Amino acid sequence: MLITILDGYVDEPSILGVPPYISPYIREVAGVCKELNVNCRYTTIDQWRSGEKITGDVLVVIGGAVVPGKYLRTYPASKREILEIAKSFKGLKILGGGLARFRLIKDGFDYYARKDVDALLYDVLTDNFSEHRFHTLDEWNRWLIQGAPIVKNHPDFPDSIIVEIETFRGCPRYIGGGCSFCIEPLYGKPIFREVEDIIKEMRILKEIGVQNFRIGGQTCIYSYKAYGVGDKDVVQPNVGAISKLFKMAWSLHPSVLHVDNANPAVIANYPKESEQVTEIIAKYTTSGNVLSFGMESADPQVILKNNLNAKPEEVMEAIRLVNEIGGDRGDNGMPRLLPGLNFICGLWGERKETYVLNYKFLEKVKETGYLLRRINIRQAASTRNNFKLKYHHECWKFRELVRNNIDSYMLQRVVPKRTVIRNVFLEVKKGKYTYGRQIGSYPIVVVLPYSTEIRRFVDIKVIGHGQRSITGIEYPLEIKDMKYSILKVIPGMNDRKAASAIRDNRLPKEMLLKKYPELKEYIT
Repeated sequence: MLITILDGYVDEPSILGVPPYISPYIREVAGVCKELNVNCRYTTIDQWRSGEKITGDVLVVIGGAVVPGKYLRTYPASKREILEIAKSFKGLKILGGGLARFRLIKDGFDYYARKDVDALLYDVLTDNFSEHRFHTLDEWNRWLIQGAPIVKNHPDFPDSIIVEIETFRGCPRYIGGGCSFCIEPLYGKPIFREVEDIIKEMRILKEIGVQNFRIGGQTCIYSYKAYGVGDKDVVQPNVGAISKLFKMAWSLHPSVLHVDNANPAVIANYPKESEQVTEIIAKYTTSGNVLSFGMESADPQVILKNNLNAKPEEVMEAIRLVNEIGGDRGDNGMPRLLPGLNFICGLWGERKETYVLNYKFLEKVKETGYLLRRINIRQAASTRNNFKLKYHHECWKFRELVRNNIDSYMLQRVVPKRTVIRNVFLEVKKGKYTYGRQIGSYPIVVVLPYSTEIRRFVDIKVIGHGQRSITGIEYPLEIKDMKYSILKVIPGMNDRKAASAIRDNRLPKEMLLKKYPELKEYIT
């Protein structure tokens, strides 16, 4: 028997699986195959798009952008693509991920994983399927480890792949229902993986060749093994457990170690513990790290009706604390640790004034001098509940104001001109431009205003800013590698000077730099 795992890519509140990320779902399904001694192969929706045939006896498709974003190189599989694949596959077909959990696709498959697709596959293959279920904690740990070698088949392995590591499932705010739009509280009381199990998984992945990790499979990293889960909505950070986790993870010497979500209410309500946790994360992770704060709205009416995480003053306090501890620049050119903010349009109780309040909050952040690494603005997805965006114009206007007046300002402060950004992975060529990013959480898109070889790491020096991207050139340049397309975009140069410099390329370096002083800070 051959089981084909088709990665259609997932984007969920606490899990990302769009390249260069690989989601835990893939390893979990592969772990089931390993445990049952069944052959499996891994392929991606991009490989299918390139003409690869999907074969085998059983097809397991993983997909679903529950919180869709913008993607640089690729995008999650569409319903049309998945249905086309399912129609042509003759064997048993199983659908997992958000597409199955929320029945976004309702036909074409034999099984739809309403809970965990790995548990469903295990039960089907062992003839024990009677109802949908979540995997147990023991199965979870076992299958993640047994399935770890599957990452070697990912197109980005080994240098640019980043593996999402899960620490716990669910949300501590489940006792009050959690945020109206979020799927995480539906899991019930959070289940925490032990530090030793997480580190064992990471160590095995590291031995296989994985260099980049994000401890991102959770709703709030400050709530890992927290005190008060099940008793109160805002739990108390367990500093000891978090310290142990990150110190042990750091001892594996990863190239990239990042995190994702954090609840600003936890940070604001437990300042002493949160200060310690923030110092731990800033010290034992790599620079360019981002704590994603689910603010969603600054409107008290919307906050109340949707049972949102935090009040504006709590979010502001969390922003302050993270800036003061993590705002200094690290060795890869980026600030060590900064907050990001999420806003959602179309939630219950919205009014025109909602967007005014949202923008005023961001203006206040700007006025206080705090930095935000990124601001996400998206429309509420009707997965858990039904939402309808009533104020399209106000949402659009808010987005435009943020992009023009907040994003660009923040970007210029986070990475000023002449900043050297290390280890940028060049991913895509479009026309006369090349696009790349560092590996990590919410990396800034770097635009090279010339065409060059991709699938490689370079250092770049910043020469300009867009709204959400930066313009840069490879740094340092060698005289022998001087190209007209690069030279003409260097500050102070122009088409005429660049052409002249190319003609003078054989001059001694000292004479060349004397004639073209603009090149001094770029040429080795």
